[in-house]
Amino acid sequence: MTNKKNAISRRAILKSIPAGAAATLAVAGKSSIANAQEATKVIYKHGVASGDPLQDRVIIWTRVTPDMNNHNGIVHINWEVATDKEFSNVVSRGHIHTGQGSDYTAKADATGLESGQDYFYRFKVRDQISPIGETRTLNERGMKQVRLAIVSCSNYPFGYFNAYKALCDNGQFDAVLHLGDYIYDYQVGEYQSPNAEKMGRLVDPPHEIVTLSDYRTRYAQYRTDEDLQEIHRRYPFICAWDDHEFANDAYSTGAQNHNAGEGDWHTRRASATQAYFEWLPIREQQMFVSYRSFEFGDLATLAMLDTRVIGRERGLTYKEDVDWLRTAVDNGLGGKTTVPVAYDVMGNEVTDAKILRDLTEDTLPKGWKYRKDYEAFHTRLKTEERSMLGAPQEKWLKATLKKSKKANVPWQILGQQVIMSYQERPPVSSVYTDKEIAASSDADKASWKKYDDLGFQYNPDAWDGYQPARKRVLDMLEAHTHNSVVLAGDTHCAWAHSLCHEMGGKHYGAEFAVQGITSPGYGDSAMHAEELAKKYRDMNDHMAFSSLSGRGYMTVTFTEKHSTADWYVVSDIESKDFTVSHRKSLRFNAGDGYDGKITLEDLSSS
Repeated sequence: MTNKKNAISRRAILKSIPAGAAATLAVAGKSSIANAQEATKVIYKHGVASGDPLQDRVIIWTRVTPDMNNHNGIVHINWEVATDKEFSNVVSRGHIHTGQGSDYTAKADATGLESGQDYFYRFKVRDQISPIGETRTLNERGMKQVRLAIVSCSNYPFGYFNAYKALCDNGQFDAVLHLGDYIYDYQVGEYQSPNAEKMGRLVDPPHEIVTLSDYRTRYAQYRTDEDLQEIHRRYPFICAWDDHEFANDAYSTGAQNHNAGEGDWHTRRASATQAYFEWLPIREQQMFVSYRSFEFGDLATLAMLDTRVIGRERGLTYKEDVDWLRTAVDNGLGGKTTVPVAYDVMGNEVTDAKILRDLTEDTLPKGWKYRKDYEAFHTRLKTEERSMLGAPQEKWLKATLKKSKKANVPWQILGQQVIMSYQERPPVSSVYTDKEIAASSDADKASWKKYDDLGFQYNPDAWDGYQPARKRVLDMLEAHTHNSVVLAGDTHCAWAHSLCHEMGGKHYGAEFAVQGITSPGYGDSAMHAEELAKKYRDMNDHMAFSSLSGRGYMTVTFTEKHSTADWYVVSDIESKDFTVSHRKSLRFNAGDGYDGKITLEDLSSS
């Protein structure tokens, strides 16, 4: 499926990721900018955006759609930033070029700004002016409060982005953090609402996205959504990618949803990376590196991590990596052979060598079972070399945290994708009857029932599947932070934990996880969703909150003494007529330390 047109080299990425002069001029050659400018008519079909704010600068972004009947390959764009929406006081301006080499996306690093200030920005192609965007820089010092909006998992064909619209009406934020799955990679008919076509939300292109052109087309479709455009226009974004910006369950050298028929993985990853940097207002760094940090005055340090593609090893799965428990028996020829251990209908181990030699999965008597080798699987999970972040990113994180603590910054925040705290899953059989499970079309419940039979209850795609790597990060938090808060997305459910590595072990801070914008949670189709959520809390005494249904967003507010997380839910994502409700408010008090369980104070009823 990969052809020469879409193959991406390292040099091509470095040339194309910056949506600026070098990338586009390389496409246009030495042609006259003035002539191109005169000939070009454009529309701003995909709105404007800002992101990666610092104390003196911010990335501003747009995409121009030229009239291809009157266009000669390059678009010259002027931009300006002002303190007022009338642009009577312009404080920064410049020009950029765009073209096919950057998919007509364009962004500038607007510098020379004052810290902690609100700004307005716009783009011009001759007299064709973009919508006016709003943004702000980070404070250099003296902040009394930081307020962040947290979002994740925005799947276009599951429904309208009502949570983005609701977020626009929730007051002011210093930034919006998108923790990944900004787009999804699936084809039409896969992982979508049954009403996707009725809502006009079928994905484009209709096939699974693999090539650079595919990823660009998918981003372009998402960015036509009016609610996504408006939240981008209103606030600066700080983004982290997860797996679906690439392919399901992606890791550094592959993905669950990538096969040999889809070409080389590294080419696909490069294509996805290029499109991501083109279409999002993120400051460009070295190839494939998205981890970076932000200082919110002298109140909080935010470290945005990549837990997905730069350093993650392939996740161990129950299907591929749990083998039968085996034993050596007499082969009847004077030697030994290795066979799976069998248990009879009473649960007693079968020891007769002849019986064991003759057994297969297909010939097991009714009620007999082979047992999985749980111990070997657990040993593999705990292999010291297993990596989630990779050594360079771990080194960078440690240095970032040490610097923040030394500067006496009260809060150290990790913005990342997957659940970090230890999390046991309740057996599905404890909530659903066998009849309900058999009648259900819910893939989660069916797979969970299989896991029940194996005796596993945690998620190996999260930090539970990378235990040594998690311990290294938690040790960093203990040694090099004052107060730790971890933010997570990925599961489409809302969670709050006192952050820990194992049940009954040391606690390292708080973890707040956001539900999806549209992607369904475990309990969205469950008749016992609330009971299942309660089972989670009963099994995990460090879990302060769990909500397995409902789409929405989270806000987290930091002051010198507290961090407070609030979860909000929209009533409907398949209709534009919806309401918003406040589901939970939890407070983590600064200075709780790392001795014993950290209490998350419930403010919901106060």
